Amino acid sequence: MDTRTLALSMALLAAWPCAAWGPKVHAMQTTQAMRLVPAEMAQFLEQNEQALMEAARDAGNAVVPTPEAVEEQFHKVLDMSEGGRPPKEIVRELGRLANMVQLLTDPSATAGFTFVRLAMSEYADEQIGKLVAVREPLFAAKGDLSPRTAIMVWDRVKYERFRALSDHVNPKTGARIGTWDSLSVPFAQMQLGFSAGVNATANLWIFAWRAAGDLWPPASGGGGGEAAGL
Repeated sequence: MDTRTLALSMALLAAWPCAAWGPKVHAMQTTQAMRLVPAEMAQFLEQNEQALMEAARDAGNAVVPTPEAVEEQFHKVLDMSEGGRPPKEIVRELGRLANMVQLLTDPSATAGFTFVRLAMSEYADEQIGKLVAVREPLFAAKGDLSPRTAIMVWDRVKYERFRALSDHVNPKTGARIGTWDSLSVPFAQMQLGFSAGVNATANLWIFAWRAAGDLWPPASGGGGGEAAGL
């Protein structure tokens, strides 16, 4: 690659608006997570869905958070709940918490606006109709109310998946290496990261529900999440 081409590539990368998953993928993860939380929480989120999805639309410009930043955002939700903030404000912060943990579990989102992240963002948008989340145990439903251990595990697993993924993207040009089909490592890592983000979102929301849900105004009517018995 000559100097001019490399400079152009770097300029395009710097201008790319998406940190990792695009807004549509974040919105899918958030919507699927809503199906896993207690029924009353699902109704509370649905009644303030506009605020929730506003956060998803902002996700494209978000930086990759540290585990500490995710935990800080979790406690911000609790502090706002204890402070009696309006439901829309609480839900907006729950949406931002969702975006943050979705980035924390995205195998391409490690640091900066890299070509690996750009390649995976484009690939996820191309394959959006094939993205599925496999339901994992909702461990947040009982036991300790602190999400710290889970957050640290999610972050560690993300870096393990990144190492598997990074061999399939040219770090200097963003070109895909090898075949990216439904049997490929990139496809598998994309699916694992997507599913991890859905389940991590649901678990963090359940932690918040158990810790502060009794401070949120009760929702009336509406549907309910699959975890209604929590």
